[in-house]
Amino acid sequence: MRAAVAEAPGPLRAACRRLARIIAILLASVVLMPLQWLVMRFTRGPNAFVVPRWWFGCLRRAMGIQVEMIGTPRTGGGTLLVGNHLSHYDIVVLGSLLPARFIAKDQMQGWPGMKFVGELAQTLYISRRQRDAAAVAAQLGAQLRGDHDLVLFPEGTTSSGERVAPFKSSLFALFLQRPAGAPGWTLQPFTQQLLSVDGVALDAGGDRAAYAFHGAMRAGPHVKHFLGLSGARVRVTFHPPVTIGDGVDRKALALRLHAIVAGALPTHAEPVGA
Repeated sequence: MRAAVAEAPGPLRAACRRLARIIAILLASVVLMPLQWLVMRFTRGPNAFVVPRWWFGCLRRAMGIQVEMIGTPRTGGGTLLVGNHLSHYDIVVLGSLLPARFIAKDQMQGWPGMKFVGELAQTLYISRRQRDAAAVAAQLGAQLRGDHDLVLFPEGTTSSGERVAPFKSSLFALFLQRPAGAPGWTLQPFTQQLLSVDGVALDAGGDRAAYAFHGAMRAGPHVKHFLGLSGARVRVTFHPPVTIGDGVDRKALALRLHAIVAGALPTHAEPVGA
């Protein structure tokens, strides 16, 4: 039996679909962004994550991204959610599921509109350069709040999603340190798995590169192409939380978390270092 492969949309159909989605995204943004700006004039606590979650949910549905969720994310503050990074769409997917702040690389602030959006979502932008490690630790330490949950992509970059790259352990150091008597952070690994694109399962010939963003791809053409498709289906698996005990080595922790995240993919390789 021949595997069913979806026909590529014609140029007119793709253009109409793209236009409709852009209009839907703009309408959601026009309504919800001013509301979030107003909310943040009064609070930066848990209530400031309600509107961003609505906004990301509207974006996800407008883009045709369906999510299959396995497990339960831990929320309520003090949780660092750690997982693999497939695409710029990860923020939309996870933002629609989690009332949490994202830790993102500072280069993203140069993307059109990202600095403003990041401020409304309370994103923590950090430098990945080794020479900035001390400043990054100080910056994060000053902004961390126990009533917030955080999302970290410790691979440091996006990938095709077929495997999980080694986790960079340097950022875990901050979450292993705590003042005497202060509650510790709980880590919860999660795995994102791309299942289908444009109605075609990956194992039946679905175009992984239409969703996953990696290598020398350019963001503009990548987004334009995806918005002309019918969408994608993604599975997000939330694994059981991991409590951090005293004296835990950050490199050993990174390897342990990597094994959990990578183990949920059909194919994965062991990391060569962290």
